[in-house]
Amino acid sequence: MSSSTDPNQPTAATARATGGVRVQRTMLGRLWRLCLKELREILRDRRTIMTLVFMPLLVYPLLNMIFQKFLVTSLQSAGTIQVYVGVESAEAGNRLTEYLSAGDIILRGEEGNRQAPADRSAPAAIGLPDPAAEPELSITEVGNLHDRVADGTIDVGVRIRVSGDAGGGAGKDKGPRAPFDCELIYRDESALSMTGVRFIEKRLNAINRQYIREVMAIPLIKRTLPRMGYRPELPTRVVRSAVPQTGSAFSLTTVVPLILILMTITGAVYPAIDLTAGERERGTMETLMAAPVPRLGLLVAKYIAVLIVALFTATANLVAMTVTLMATGLGPMLFGGEGLSPTLVSQVFALLILFAAFFSAVLLALTSFARSFKEAQAYLIPVMLLALAPGIMSLMPELEFNGILAITPLVNVVLLARDIFESNVDPVLACVAVFSTMLYAIAALTVAARVFGTDAILYGSESTWSDLWRRPRQSRGAAPIAGAMACLAVLFPANFLVSNALRTFSEVSMTLWLALAAAALAVLFIGVSLLFAFAQHVRLADGFRLRAAAPLVFIGALALGVSVWPFAHEIFLAEEAVGLSSLGKEQVAAAEAQIERLRQVPLAVILLALAITPAVCEEFFFRGYLFSSLRQSMGPWKTVAVSAILFGAFHVITTNTLSVERFIPSTMMGLVLGWVCVRSGSLLPGVILHAFHNGLLLTVLHYQDELAALGWGVQEQEHLPTAWLATAAVVAVIGAGLVWLATKRAAATATSLPAPEAAGE
Repeated sequence: MSSSTDPNQPTAATARATGGVRVQRTMLGRLWRLCLKELREILRDRRTIMTLVFMPLLVYPLLNMIFQKFLVTSLQSAGTIQVYVGVESAEAGNRLTEYLSAGDIILRGEEGNRQAPADRSAPAAIGLPDPAAEPELSITEVGNLHDRVADGTIDVGVRIRVSGDAGGGAGKDKGPRAPFDCELIYRDESALSMTGVRFIEKRLNAINRQYIREVMAIPLIKRTLPRMGYRPELPTRVVRSAVPQTGSAFSLTTVVPLILILMTITGAVYPAIDLTAGERERGTMETLMAAPVPRLGLLVAKYIAVLIVALFTATANLVAMTVTLMATGLGPMLFGGEGLSPTLVSQVFALLILFAAFFSAVLLALTSFARSFKEAQAYLIPVMLLALAPGIMSLMPELEFNGILAITPLVNVVLLARDIFESNVDPVLACVAVFSTMLYAIAALTVAARVFGTDAILYGSESTWSDLWRRPRQSRGAAPIAGAMACLAVLFPANFLVSNALRTFSEVSMTLWLALAAAALAVLFIGVSLLFAFAQHVRLADGFRLRAAAPLVFIGALALGVSVWPFAHEIFLAEEAVGLSSLGKEQVAAAEAQIERLRQVPLAVILLALAITPAVCEEFFFRGYLFSSLRQSMGPWKTVAVSAILFGAFHVITTNTLSVERFIPSTMMGLVLGWVCVRSGSLLPGVILHAFHNGLLLTVLHYQDELAALGWGVQEQEHLPTAWLATAAVVAVIGAGLVWLATKRAAATATSLPAPEAAGE
């Protein structure tokens, strides 16, 4: 008997799978040991220790001295703290002066205040003015108190409302015993504002204490009223109102993230040079290339080592800065409130991790070209200058974090860190900055992977730079990963800018606006990908999967296109139930207004602009160019998952709105489209599926009133009827079955073959 019938005997497929897992584990172990080896060599160098340890110990005490000198200069003038106070009227100014004078008299008469030891806070201990020191108030009449405090014209705004007076005047009762409300408007990040607020509150509270002492001095009241739970009404009531700073005053909080980022760059520069150009100059690169590890694995190990050193540097600098500010008490004066809270520190550290990942990849991409240490330094000096210039620009107080700056490398990170310190973060711009920086890092790393370890680098050829940009002579079936990532890094910020630019055409007719939106989509997703494909000499039919498919596949794709939208609707409702909906009332109102305008346009125009054009353009890039490129180095299902996640991420950020609730439905749609693409090997069925899905939703939206009159109306906040969901599920199963049956043989052949090697990698 043949032993193949023994159930305990492993089959050939099992043996291949077990062997593949064993080889993968062995390779991961080698990469891990190589990464540790690179890291040990870097950390043994004294220059690295200087960057990690001694630089933070020297920089931040010096930074503390600069900040201290700046604050002392801004707070003191000829030994006097000058605070500018604004009031709404001359009568209100006179009343405020009267109350402050009465409070001064009471304070001087309190024996406990004269004998109490001075309350020295941390700022006074380091040489800054004592918060309890007596400033000199300059009371002036201004118009809008909130605006004048926010733009820095005055330090404190005082709005007095005396009882029985609607205009903030004196009222009928005169003197400091007339009951009144006092609102103190201030900037909590300004030391001068806080000093003025404390000065005024101290005197008004003294009036209250004196009033309580006089009331409680009456024997009858002292014996009776406390038992009844009665508390006398105080003459003054003080309310604080903090306003954000909107003026162009220079803020020291911008200097802190810039210094942290520059120190992170400094920590990554030397390891990047030493692990690439340094090893090449020492002659050890050829030995590494002979190791049983892929060249891409060598680059990844070096990248991880550079990234870890950069993160060590960022951590050391962040810890040194935090300890310095906490020890000296500058935190609350620089950042307001509680100073450097753990949440604030963790947010800044996460941003530093992102920036370290980006700049480490850029450094490796540049130093991989160099054949010597000096050549690498010559490459990096202009880069450091270019990195310093936008960093200095970000110090300008009038520089506002906008859409263009959110996609500008380095500037976006510095400005986002500044907004984090000032608790003024725009979530849309923050996501754009984070996602674009991640794409830039991936693109830089793929460029480094293309040139790292090539013969031109190893053997000193002079054609390295030209080879990087020269169009290949031989055509290829798919774009290399480096090209696809570079295209993605260009496409995302361009799509964000174009989407926001289209908002400026809101006054034109809806038909013209739809035509502009469709043209922009075609230029971006088709034009940019075709441009990159031409530069990389990619065959259109293979690189974009423009192949024919069986007729049964198109029928199945059509069935899927008309049946998956109910499940997307239910996913939206589930996200609302768990609180993932990010649309506010303004966004909902704007969307409803846009829908009303759309209903005035013929349905054919709507379907062409918002259903067919997006289906063709998005599929052309995501399931064509990008899918084919990813398939070279990934299995079919990993390719489907990665392309679907990127597809979902592109639909999250729409113009100036962060639509978090669109990620899961769009990603699920991307999974369905990717599965159809894998099964059929063609882009075209996905276009049909995508177009019918969009078209059905737009048709229902266009004829919503007519359908409601027929009893078919469905509210967006309500679940679909069970019969609808059941019917949609049956149609979806039928559609998936048709696709599976029509592509069974071809898909089995495709998934059993290994992914082709990336040409030129």
